[in-house]
Amino acid sequence: MAKMTISGLQSAMASYVAAAKQAGSWSASTGNFVGLLDKIGKQVTIDGGFYDKLPELDGDELPLGKTIEEWFIDLTLPVAYTDVTTDGADDIVPALPSVESVAYCYSLGRQKVKTTVPFDNFERAMISAQESANVGAKILERLQNSYDLTKFAIKKQLIGNAIDKAVTAGSYTNIAAPVDTATGEAFIKQLKKDVEAAQFAHMGNCLAGSSCLIGGSPELVLYLKKGVLPELEVETYAGAFNREDLAVPCRIKIVDDFGTITNSGAYAILVDPRGIKTHNGYNALRSKENADGDFINFVRHFEITGFISKYAFMKVYKPS
Repeated sequence: MAKMTISGLQSAMASYVAAAKQAGSWSASTGNFVGLLDKIGKQVTIDGGFYDKLPELDGDELPLGKTIEEWFIDLTLPVAYTDVTTDGADDIVPALPSVESVAYCYSLGRQKVKTTVPFDNFERAMISAQESANVGAKILERLQNSYDLTKFAIKKQLIGNAIDKAVTAGSYTNIAAPVDTATGEAFIKQLKKDVEAAQFAHMGNCLAGSSCLIGGSPELVLYLKKGVLPELEVETYAGAFNREDLAVPCRIKIVDDFGTITNSGAYAILVDPRGIKTHNGYNALRSKENADGDFINFVRHFEITGFISKYAFMKVYKPS
């Protein structure tokens, strides 16, 4: 018998564990004296996560009208008081407050996702009743997965649209993405300033522009493009003497992209979460059995109105 060595074992296993025998296409074999097909011993499917990671952007339902109408009443500047010796001629003069332009958000239109479950079809390929049931259940699960991932993509595009609109309105800061200690600390410093400012009534930092006085935000969320937070954690936090001083003062949500947007270099947006929402106007699952074709169709119908406020805090961060 040959003496085992590390190099010899590696060479032997490279030949034995042939790469063509994993993750390949079907190849029939009859390695038995009867000549029957060698049987499948196990059937498996490995699944990942297909879900909507932005549940906080779900707004309330719109069972009737589908358009969202947003209004905003301005504050009124006080004037000097006139004493009682005057005739009170202004007593019956109206003093209606000024208002901002009404804004509208419209339905994105009807969409549908369809799938079919055939009868007496995949069962013939299964090695157990459990595996057969798993396939049927997985078809319906994929229908839900498809809807969830679509809803997630809609929300990301809505954030992307808000980024483009905020940049157009001038509500942005040109600042380098954090890639080292210096840029990380600079970004956190700017973010802290913006969070602090957003807590008070202030002019601008909304889609209505710098002439609009909006109130303080009760909550803020930082939507951050993937890849930025690891740089902050490793390059900035790791070298901090007092980590609490560098802590980001808002809730952080990571997204893999902001959809397709004009300002593709933007890597973050700080928002009042009330200012971006998706509203379901219709959401129904229908089924129809086809007796002649011996299958059943399932169709998920949905209609969504995307809402972006003109009068909620929004601030974009992008390189120069």
